[in-house]
Amino acid sequence: MPGNRFPIVIGIIIFLSDRIFKRLSTIYLSSVDIEFGNGLLRLTHVKNPGAAFGLFPSQRGLIIFVSLLALIFILRLFRRVGYNNSYFIYGLWSLVFGILGNLYDRVFLGHVIDYIQILNSPIFNLSDIAIIIGMIMILFSS
Repeated sequence: MPGNRFPIVIGIIIFLSDRIFKRLSTIYLSSVDIEFGNGLLRLTHVKNPGAAFGLFPSQRGLIIFVSLLALIFILRLFRRVGYNNSYFIYGLWSLVFGILGNLYDRVFLGHVIDYIQILNSPIFNLSDIAIIIGMIMILFSS
C-alpha cells in the first residue's frame, strides 16, 4: 500500500496504549474507582460483554462477525480510495485500530474492558475514542 505510513504508526500506538490502559485498569481499578474534578472524569474497570453502551450482551459471536465484516469493508476501501484525502485515510486507519482494540478483547477475553467515564456518560475506552474520531474524520473529509 503506497502512501504515508504515519496514520498506521499512530494507529499502532493507539492500539498498544489501549492494551496497556486496559491491563492497568484490570490491575488497579478492579476494586476501586479514581475520580477527578468532582466527578468530571472517573477511571473505573468495567467488563462489557456487549457492543457499544452494553447493547447485545449475549451476542459475542455476532459482534465479532460484524467487526470482522467492518474491517474487511474498510480495508477494501483503501484499494479504491488511495491516499488523495488524508483526513479520510486517517479516519479509516483510526477505525481499523479502534475496531481491532475491542475485537482483541472480545476474542481473547470474551468481553471488552472499558475504563473511562466523563460525567454520567457510558463507560468507554481508547479504542472507542479512536472509532468515534475515525468516523468524524471520514464525515469531514468529503
